[in-house]
Amino acid sequence: MMPYQNATLSVPARVADLLARMTVAEKVGQLCQSPMLDYAQHRDDYLMQVAQGRVGSRILADTAWAGNAPGESVDPHQLNEIQRAAVEETRLGIPVIFARDVIYGQSTVLPIPLAQACSWNPSLVELAYSAVAREAASLGVHWTFAPMLDIVRDPRWGRVIESSGEDPYLTSQFAKAVVRGFQGDDPAAPDRLLACAKHFVGYGAAEGGRDYDTTEISDNTLHNVYLPPFKAAVEAGVTTLMSGFNDLGGTPVSGSKALIRGWLKEQQGFDGMVVSDWGSISDLVYFRVAADPKDAALQALQAGVDMAMTHEAFDGILDVAIGDDPVLHGLLDDAVSRVLTAKFRVGLFEQPYIDPQRHQQVLRHPEHVALALQLAEQSMVLLKNQHGCLPLAKRGLTVAVIGPHADSRRQHLGSWCLDGDAQDVTSILTGIKKVAPDTVLLTESPAFSDEMVECAHRADVVILCVGESHRRTGEARNVAELTLPAGQEALIEAIGQTGKPLVVVQCTGRPVPSPMIERYADALLYAWQSGTETGLAVARLLFGDAVPSGKLTMTVPRSTGQIPMYYGRKPVGKMRDYQDYQPYKDLADSPLYPFGFGLSYSTFSYEDLVVENRWAQDNTVQVQVTVRNTGDYQADEIVQCYLSRRVSSTTRPWCELKAFARVTLAPGESQDVSFTLDASQLAIYGAQQCWQVEPGMIDVYVGGDSDCTLSECVELQV
Repeated sequence: MMPYQNATLSVPARVADLLARMTVAEKVGQLCQSPMLDYAQHRDDYLMQVAQGRVGSRILADTAWAGNAPGESVDPHQLNEIQRAAVEETRLGIPVIFARDVIYGQSTVLPIPLAQACSWNPSLVELAYSAVAREAASLGVHWTFAPMLDIVRDPRWGRVIESSGEDPYLTSQFAKAVVRGFQGDDPAAPDRLLACAKHFVGYGAAEGGRDYDTTEISDNTLHNVYLPPFKAAVEAGVTTLMSGFNDLGGTPVSGSKALIRGWLKEQQGFDGMVVSDWGSISDLVYFRVAADPKDAALQALQAGVDMAMTHEAFDGILDVAIGDDPVLHGLLDDAVSRVLTAKFRVGLFEQPYIDPQRHQQVLRHPEHVALALQLAEQSMVLLKNQHGCLPLAKRGLTVAVIGPHADSRRQHLGSWCLDGDAQDVTSILTGIKKVAPDTVLLTESPAFSDEMVECAHRADVVILCVGESHRRTGEARNVAELTLPAGQEALIEAIGQTGKPLVVVQCTGRPVPSPMIERYADALLYAWQSGTETGLAVARLLFGDAVPSGKLTMTVPRSTGQIPMYYGRKPVGKMRDYQDYQPYKDLADSPLYPFGFGLSYSTFSYEDLVVENRWAQDNTVQVQVTVRNTGDYQADEIVQCYLSRRVSSTTRPWCELKAFARVTLAPGESQDVSFTLDASQLAIYGAQQCWQVEPGMIDVYVGGDSDCTLSECVELQV
């Protein structure tokens, strides 16, 4: 039969009509998302399960852990075969929804999200994710498990690569951008996907940076720091959300009725679908809050989890567990209606099949590649540039390009990249050859440090490419010490001691401080893991075809011992008595590089800050500042606006980011930059345990990073 259709009814009516026709077993089947890691081996059995109505969704998973090796490929012919079993062999013809971890790229791979955030350019990120959606949808993917909205303040955690960093306001802006990029105005369009906000909530606060570890977050911090990005995603229209693995203050999130059914669905009005993270329902037994799988399934359903990743948590369990309880049947119907609504929203009932040839005209389209290159350039952060070392001249220099990442390719794709092909990656060495073809280049194998040192001796300038492998970052890949991999500090020191001008390109999935870079490098470019266009972006920045504009969205500590180190810290007690107090006897309390910091080849001045209180008229505060390019290059500056409350009902951070803007200025050009701060930016979650704008004095700071000092005070009279 054909998939269920009744165009004369609205989507809610069609969902209700389907629900009325379904058996309990068919309803439970819709809540089951099954992986099939080896389709060829299990094809007949799997198609039989689909035909029996036991599969509502299929996750196109990778066969290797956390995406660190090639996994199951996406085969449109295979997906159509599965879909035919669902729509033509089941009683009701309900299509299967196919999901894939399209985190930051399909064939065209963007920088990791942590790097993307350093662009401070949500508009560009939205465009780039539109391209990602187009590529994934062309293969038959309907739904992706991104964006990740975890606030991360411990860079030892491997999944920091998927985050936007440490700040809730900035993360909220990128949450909206990625949701819009994936879903567009109509998720049913043939070039769009359903987005999934994850991991709800607090997963990124795992103790010790240890993945899956417990989290302890106060109510105040939960509402002020960790929940705002999810609220932003809901307001942007995100259609699905994923509950996390973590135990939060004694209650595993995937069993938290207060958070999922309460805060998310009731208070925020989220009308979409909640899927558990892989195995997080079964983990309720592991956490010892559920007695057995049946108890775990019921707790998850009662909490508001609508679909089980993976199916065994519900399949053959939930239909028995709910028995004849009318309350549980009501919860089951609510979950099924949300799953069916998601399928209608993505257009599955109208178009369940994919044209198996369509992807050939879409993957690696030149427009997608151009967007990935532009985002990579804007995401990289210049942290040192002593004596104007950069940009390098394209002629007249002999340049050594050496180090473990000088000619690497797969590593630049990062760890959560299932479909990118290393053959599509432009290495840094190849990028430099393309950008500066007249430069004399020297290189040596990274296998022998003595040969790299000799190569450095023969060069006028050294570009040393260091960093982490994709196998050192990502899910369950944490580090205890925030250092570069073994041997790299010694290599940097050996190259530095040659006395040659040293440019270090650091390719990492997290901010990693390096004593030897600080001692020896004349220039330092954080290139992160920046996708298929990494090498060309690095080369264009180093040789001046593009001007660095990225700014850090995660503080770089001086050492592991400073963690957690983030800009939005609160005042320290007893400072009135110990004005010269330092937390450590052996290390400064300041970060190595602060949040919001990043250099350009140009310089900028800030002046004429004006703050106007219009609260009584239109519930806003107007901020204006004049920004001038005082250097010699046309360049972009990220103008940042921070607020600091002098008195409030609960303790607050010293300052909090509340607005930002990217401006492009020619040499000598100035521009008036304005911000309108409304109640959403001025309100806090305070002692009353609700969001409200509290009266009082607020200092407004504007500048180029979180250490900015230009300020004006405004009094809010509410």
